Amino acid sequence: MWLVVLLVGCAATGALAPRLGVSFFPRTDPGQFVTSLKTPAGSNLAATERETERIENVIRGEVAPEELDILASNLGNVPDFAAMYSPNAGQNEGFVQVSLRPGHRTSSFEYMRRVRARLRRELPHIAIYFQAGGLVDSIVNMGLPAPIDEQISGSNRRLDFAIANRLAGQIRQLPGVSDAFIPQDIDAPALRLDFDRQRVAQLGLTQREAVQNVITALTSSQMIAPSF
Repeated sequence: MWLVVLLVGCAATGALAPRLGVSFFPRTDPGQFVTSLKTPAGSNLAATERETERIENVIRGEVAPEELDILASNLGNVPDFAAMYSPNAGQNEGFVQVSLRPGHRTSSFEYMRRVRARLRRELPHIAIYFQAGGLVDSIVNMGLPAPIDEQISGSNRRLDFAIANRLAGQIRQLPGVSDAFIPQDIDAPALRLDFDRQRVAQLGLTQREAVQNVITALTSSQMIAPSF
């Protein structure tokens, strides 16, 4: 009798084997997620804020009000030492942090799936990337934002960026891939200044002094004469 029960239990367990997943660390629901966003290159902070408000409205529409605890957004950046402590690289980037209430019934991964589907449908011009935001994922990823991090380096930035875009397009076609995000931008509008060294010398200035004055006029003196 007990042998028959044991055999039936083994058969039932074997039937479930194809549906079992494999992972180095079991996936846990952290009760929070982060949505990284990037508007088109060159967008100012006001445009990024408008798009972020639309993303926040989508999140509020998908997350049950009784399960939503905190919704916080961080937008843009300034070119000083504070940039070292933020994933934002410019005024066209930001991230939205969502925290669920304890005891929530719907998992954060399900909410990420719903929000991702709506954003891709309603805001296709915004690049988005979702992170679970849990401590286990951060440890396993060695601090990187994604489990798989592809890095391309070379002497030609435009060629490197083109390769990255082509590679990201191929990765998005792979089964099981939800997001493919390229943090860097090289097509942002920029102002290039060419100095006539002879004329600058006639004014009694050096090229270094001219550059320092331009930097001071545009971003203050923090980058050339920091004072804490």
